[in-house]
Amino acid sequence: MDTSSRTNPLIVVGVDGSNPSLAALEFASEYTQKLNGRLRAVSTWDIPIGDAALPLSWSPGENAEQELGRVSREVLGDPLPDWYEFTAREGSAARTLLDESRSADVLIVGSRGHGGFVGLLLGSVSSQCAAHSSCAVIVVHPTDNTSTDNTSSMSSAGPIVVGHDGSADADEALKWALATAAMLDTQLEVVRTWSIDHIPPQFTEEHGYVPSFEEVTARVHRDLVAGTHRLTEGHPNVEVTFRAALSQPAEALIESSKHARMIVVGSRGRGGFAGLVLGSVSTTCAAHAHCPVVVVPGASRA
Repeated sequence: MDTSSRTNPLIVVGVDGSNPSLAALEFASEYTQKLNGRLRAVSTWDIPIGDAALPLSWSPGENAEQELGRVSREVLGDPLPDWYEFTAREGSAARTLLDESRSADVLIVGSRGHGGFVGLLLGSVSSQCAAHSSCAVIVVHPTDNTSTDNTSSMSSAGPIVVGHDGSADADEALKWALATAAMLDTQLEVVRTWSIDHIPPQFTEEHGYVPSFEEVTARVHRDLVAGTHRLTEGHPNVEVTFRAALSQPAEALIESSKHARMIVVGSRGRGGFAGLVLGSVSTTCAAHAHCPVVVVPGASRA
């Protein structure tokens, strides 16, 4: 669902008390206020499995609701703003958030939660949400006070950066990025890469001549500008710049993330295997970028 489709978009954020989820809640609060939207925080609970007897008076649902309320006031202040609500629900975190994505405009998750294996940069819940959500998913990494990364802050003066490889999913990502750049009144940078292994097909027709890297890059840049004109011309108030580079896509976008407000990618591009729901570029960016990463679903999933 496009955040520009409603005047007061609904933002949903998953919170489990982990540092990444608290960073996601803080980012979601800033993002919601900039969009004049509504924010719903969702946590989940289940009955612990084990031999230990549980007190009859103990209610895991009430406990989860109280803890979410405490965390909410810690991050957003007390009293809580009227545009904010929170709820704790029984069941799987990923399934619950995916259900929420059907009515949400944007789903925001931390890069990792309490579960899973230490050392993984992208958790199972965030991976499942990015792969299967019905709306755009923003993956937020916790702030590292020892680094200069943008991480979870919306205060970065950098542009929104969107990767575009000419695929239909890349068009969906560009549409989302353009609409969001307009609402946030920020610049947009559109990036396309090429590699020696995948030289643009136009040059295969130039028999007897080997173009320089600079010539190929210039042609890729021209094709990028021409191929996205239909979409960019619909947002004349958004300042759009274009960049072509000899690089791997994920590598270029992760480097761009050092100065970006957010990175936007389609769920899948032209490469990879047809059966994969989430492409390697979007997965790598979500795991390693230095700023929030937005994964926009294809038109068939939105």
